[in-house]
Amino acid sequence: MSDDGDFLRLRWAPGVTMQAEDIRSTIAAVTAASPRGKRPLLVHIGLVERISLEAKQLLMNDTCSTRTAVVGVDDVGRVLTAFNYRSVTPSRYFTKEADAVAWLKEERDAGGVSATADPFTAEMRGEVLWLECEADTDVDNTVAAAVVSRVNHLSPSVRPPMLIRLNHLISLTEEAQHTLATGLDIAALAIVGAEPGDPLITAYYKQRHHPPYPTRHFTTVGSAQEWLRGIPAVDVLQLPSQPATPSSLL
Repeated sequence: MSDDGDFLRLRWAPGVTMQAEDIRSTIAAVTAASPRGKRPLLVHIGLVERISLEAKQLLMNDTCSTRTAVVGVDDVGRVLTAFNYRSVTPSRYFTKEADAVAWLKEERDAGGVSATADPFTAEMRGEVLWLECEADTDVDNTVAAAVVSRVNHLSPSVRPPMLIRLNHLISLTEEAQHTLATGLDIAALAIVGAEPGDPLITAYYKQRHHPPYPTRHFTTVGSAQEWLRGIPAVDVLQLPSQPATPSSLL
């Protein structure tokens, strides 16, 4: 590990298998290197052979950096670190170091806050609330809270079915997932994404956070719309609480 001032740089040796004890010692080293507060972390994954399940879990729960950029040589590294969308800390995979460093420095240049306050657009289209993420978005809790606020503003008295287009979502932190699961007052959620990891995002979201509304993943907008047509909006003023979810919708 080396100190580049604005961020810390970590290089893994080729051919190794990352074990839990390796991650624990790394987290301790990163924490010790920033006594005045957390900094971004640049990780060169290189030609690492494998990451154990326990090591992956530790990486997902780690908060020793403000954001983590992982640099690999090819898509093998992307597969090895495909769990990063579930990480507590915003994480992103790159194949070029210059791109990774630029992303890490975005946080510093914006004073520690995302330069784009709301990296999404939202509107009502008939009875369905449409939300579209900007390409290559990192969703942290600030973004998730903004989504909940926008939904409440657009549909204050009606619980609408909702469609989200991911558009190559980069990361979705654990805290953000919790906010979406507990804060969205909607009738159903259709998640549209064609990336290989998108179905995994949806599955993890459902299994880990148990949203009270039926949630499904779709690869096309058309199939998502067809499913949502069978789920009418609900007047929340007439309901004292969230209605039971039919098992056929899950």
